[in-house]
Amino acid sequence: MRKFGVRAIVVAVLAAGLSGVAAVTGAGTAMACEAHQGDSREFAATLSRVEPGQRGVEVLGLQRALRYKGYGLRGTGLYAENTLASVKDFQRRNGIVDDGVVDQPTWQALVGPLLPGRTSTPLLPERGIQPGAHDPQMMDQLANAFNRLEIDAPEESGGHYNEAWQATVRVFQRNVGIKDSGIVGPLTWNALFRAVSISGQWGC
Repeated sequence: MRKFGVRAIVVAVLAAGLSGVAAVTGAGTAMACEAHQGDSREFAATLSRVEPGQRGVEVLGLQRALRYKGYGLRGTGLYAENTLASVKDFQRRNGIVDDGVVDQPTWQALVGPLLPGRTSTPLLPERGIQPGAHDPQMMDQLANAFNRLEIDAPEESGGHYNEAWQATVRVFQRNVGIKDSGIVGPLTWNALFRAVSISGQWGC
């Protein structure tokens, strides 16, 4: 994950506000992880069945979660051949029937063992972002989510939601099955944050 600037750290800690979980970055991360032992089995139980050919947020989250396990998936949001091969390999390694269907046994093996601080979703940002807007606080939260998903995003834009950022958001929206308007509203925020939760990249 790319390093955040000072402003992004402040936003991640103060504005995003993890529900009941300390949002800590940098030197404080280890302390936050130690303070929240347990697992994410309850969160994993909320995840839906995913099959080859599907597209959506949970497919993208699945791809990123597998990527962090060492599988070389790009995170397209489409459950195609590369994802199928990775899922089957993960299933075999974990004593699960390798049929490529991601249901509770696979979700529990992949997401369930994660510390709860990694999957606890922060409150959604308080407002959206319209094309051409200048909103440094919301842009920092947008960059934070993309960085956690390791999705290539434009460099520092001075808080402007410029054309490069709009194009990046449109690709994400198409990948998860949202209308590619380029407007960052509740559906897009929810998709971004849920994908980060599934991939286990919050907090710790």
